[in-house]
Amino acid sequence: MVNGLYETDFEETTIERLRNIGYNYLHAMNLFGRSSLSEVVLRERLESFLKDGYPEIPDQHISSLVSHFTDPDGVTLLQRNQRFHEMLTKGIDFSYEENGEQVFHHVTPINWEEPLANDFLVVNQLSIEGKMPRRPDLIIYINGLPLVVFELKSPYSEQATIDYAYNQITNYTYDISQLFNYNAFSVISDGTQTLHGIPGAPYEFYAAWKSIDGKEVDNHITNSMRTMIQGMFDKERLLDYIRNFITFMKDGSKEAIKIGAKYHQYFGVRFAVEHAVRATQPEGDRKIGVLWHATGSGKSFSMLFFAGILSRHPKMENPTIVIQVDRADLDGQLHETFLQGASLVGNVHHAENANELRELLRNEAGQIIFSTIEKFRLKDGEGEFPICSERRNIVVISDEAHRTQYSFDGFAGNLRRALPNASHVGFTGTPITFADRNTFELFGNVIHIYDMQQATLDGATLRIYYESRLIPLDLENAQLDEEFKQIVSQVGDGKWDEQRAKWAALEKVVGTSERLETLAKDILNHFGKAASPDAKGMIVCMSREICVALYEKMRAIEGCPPIEIVMTGDIDKDPFTWREKQPGSDYSHIKSKEEQDAVKAKLKDPADALKFVIVRDMWLTGTDIPPLTYLYVDKPIKGHGLIQAIARVNRVYPGKTGGVVVDYIGIAEALKEATHKYTQGGGKGKPAGNIDEEAVPIFFASLDVVRAFIPKGMNVTDWRSKPKVEREDWIADLVGHLMGPDEDAFLNAQAKLDKAYQLVKHLQPVISHANDVLLYEIAAIQIKKFKINGGDGKPKKIEQELKKLIDRSIGASEEVIDLFEKVGIEKPDISILDEAFLADFEKKPHVDLRLKLMQKLLEEEVFYMLRQKYTLGKEISVMLENTINDYHNRVISAATVAQMMVEAKKKIEEERKKKEALGLTDEEMAFYYIVENMGNDAFSNDFVAGLIRKVVSAMKKEFQIDWTNPHRQDIMAKVTLAVKFVLMREQIKGEQLSFLTSAIVERAKEKYKDWPIEA
Repeated sequence: MVNGLYETDFEETTIERLRNIGYNYLHAMNLFGRSSLSEVVLRERLESFLKDGYPEIPDQHISSLVSHFTDPDGVTLLQRNQRFHEMLTKGIDFSYEENGEQVFHHVTPINWEEPLANDFLVVNQLSIEGKMPRRPDLIIYINGLPLVVFELKSPYSEQATIDYAYNQITNYTYDISQLFNYNAFSVISDGTQTLHGIPGAPYEFYAAWKSIDGKEVDNHITNSMRTMIQGMFDKERLLDYIRNFITFMKDGSKEAIKIGAKYHQYFGVRFAVEHAVRATQPEGDRKIGVLWHATGSGKSFSMLFFAGILSRHPKMENPTIVIQVDRADLDGQLHETFLQGASLVGNVHHAENANELRELLRNEAGQIIFSTIEKFRLKDGEGEFPICSERRNIVVISDEAHRTQYSFDGFAGNLRRALPNASHVGFTGTPITFADRNTFELFGNVIHIYDMQQATLDGATLRIYYESRLIPLDLENAQLDEEFKQIVSQVGDGKWDEQRAKWAALEKVVGTSERLETLAKDILNHFGKAASPDAKGMIVCMSREICVALYEKMRAIEGCPPIEIVMTGDIDKDPFTWREKQPGSDYSHIKSKEEQDAVKAKLKDPADALKFVIVRDMWLTGTDIPPLTYLYVDKPIKGHGLIQAIARVNRVYPGKTGGVVVDYIGIAEALKEATHKYTQGGGKGKPAGNIDEEAVPIFFASLDVVRAFIPKGMNVTDWRSKPKVEREDWIADLVGHLMGPDEDAFLNAQAKLDKAYQLVKHLQPVISHANDVLLYEIAAIQIKKFKINGGDGKPKKIEQELKKLIDRSIGASEEVIDLFEKVGIEKPDISILDEAFLADFEKKPHVDLRLKLMQKLLEEEVFYMLRQKYTLGKEISVMLENTINDYHNRVISAATVAQMMVEAKKKIEEERKKKEALGLTDEEMAFYYIVENMGNDAFSNDFVAGLIRKVVSAMKKEFQIDWTNPHRQDIMAKVTLAVKFVLMREQIKGEQLSFLTSAIVERAKEKYKDWPIEA
């Protein structure tokens, strides 16, 4: 709390923001009509909408219609959610019998054509029963359907972070899973960060919504909720997002993956649709424009959303959409994306050859067609490409628009002759300046820009770092090496015929046996030191021959992990051994498409042993392998190709900090040139930053923040050289110092340090700090272990962290000490607080740490008692707080504190024994003390215990949701009457009757306010 502000204040301002844009609001206590607490759909509202929207359906069939929408098929939560989303967005065919005939109506539970005709309601604090009773902060209902869930954490508390909101929304999918049958997406916020995402998705895939109009981007985190509400929750926009920008990607027999667009995709696609409608009209210019979104930021999905909207747009009149790429592998990858997203776009066609392409284009029906540009080739004897269709409602989408669209004498010219009235749009990940052609003349203006800087800032892509590990091109002749460096800088300029001789000369020296042996050893050494357990690597070579030679060099090194080669084949030139299954592999070097897909799947799987793939040209564009972290470049690449290649390592993946481009041949100048062109084209940000200049300073800054938590004068540089016993004692003292009010701040700082360390741990300036970083990780794990074993119970992945710790340092497992054992505490339980504990308390080491550990254990016990409304809990809590304060102020000794803890433990133990003797539950004990504190000796313990059991049982029969609220005075009266009747039957009369009735009901109001959650 800050200045009296609470989480409820943040909740109320969020509700007010929604009311300001036209949403209705009800607190859950004013929400009636639910048949049970497990029901999450507001059936009366849904029935009302369907009656008004479909008056031709008789009222007696409305209840059945509602049940169709509220009971989606599916074994798993995701399957039910997918089925519901399909019914929500596409409607259902509802039938009933009338006058002996079957009547059919197509019904949708949302009025998509008139968004403002729908019922938008925000409800807060709705109690829901499931596996565990839960109460989400806010739910957005549309026509009675719970489509969006908000989980908010207080902006005024340092401890209430967005991580907690994420954990809570994820746990809801298990505890109250029925709510998420209908969920479109969720919003989590701590006031500073506000993110939207799909419940169940990794945290890394939640994203901020940073624009209200798609033109201005707001990067101020203090505005995050305002921008989210105004930018995403406008009624028309919210419905548009749910209908057109959420899809379920289905990959064969695997369960679908649900994805939702990010703000740049939404606005970019929406602007592109507007321009497409304009360009295809009779007066249109057929130039839709260029959508420039940074490589890796979801361009393929943007195309999917764009095609889905266009195919259903009434003004497009059932259009044909041609998706054209310049390479077969990209054609296959993009086609696969559309196949998986068929729920959004329907069936797609793939032109397998030039003849099939012509037939598909002549079809008058609307369809989506995939083709490579080379299929627009002339047949033998043709002077020019024939016209296939003169319709205007044809849209050609060119992926990486500026690569193949400029030769009117070639395939691109044939495409335009085949479809003379088609409109063209370009999707690109790099600025049009890389083409150095008249892109505006062909496609029109840039529609929307989402550059590398913004993509990295948003977390849509990760930062890429450049690391130079040049291996001389001529290991024996320095002068020749300089000459070859000149060739590297020139290769890629001009026409290929002029380059062939230079490339051949360079290839010979790059592929020498001695150099490749050096390269193989260095790659394995670098990856072994730098890579996390989940990381994968891609190696880029100049030729297929070099790919194979490097593969053999690497496989010959002991300890080399599995490697595969992915490259094209040439049946006229390939040695037969390239088509034989390789030792230690399931494949040959020349792989079928199915085998290439299998290799890609292995690389995508962090648990699979495959760590490297070696390529020449394949997979350098369009390939999406999220765990891919290291790109080892031993081939000259320039311009657009370089930007595309390095973007292979910028994909977001859980635990991944960034991507690293490791340069073995000298592409630094090409990167500078690419950066210059990128900024010339209007983009912000660098394709790759120097790892020494950018990542290393981040590490040292993070290290300084963590060091600030260490006591002054404590030397942390030589801790590993201490004798083992002394080292463990020293670590125990350090952990004792770090535990306390600032421990969460330390854990956050250490987590940031660990993330910064991952990318740079193998670099020379950082290596000397490895023990420093290891120490802080050990300390963090000790604190987290305590939180699990005897503290607040927050879920932490301790086993994974221990494994990472051991992976990082051989022998590090010795440092993972048991704090309780180290300070002489037999087990993490208050039962050890006894006279024997006191007897040798000051004789054992680490007095401060022992007190902190025991304080935490006692606080946990007291917290439980306070929750049960035990008077003793409050008494011990105050006593513990005062005693600790006196100790810190040096008013009392540690032994006195220990004595107090032992006394507190005795009282708790007496309480426990008393409860067991009476046979009462924890909740019943809270009421027992009301009677006991009256001091009436005429009541025996057994009589009071029996009385309380009857009272609690009688009250529970009358409790209802929100029973303590003023509008439910009738329920309050029933509870009071139930208590009074029990007391009267037990012969309680007069003032005692009046006092006990009032006291018991007041205690019940306090204890059961949130019934049934507190049941």
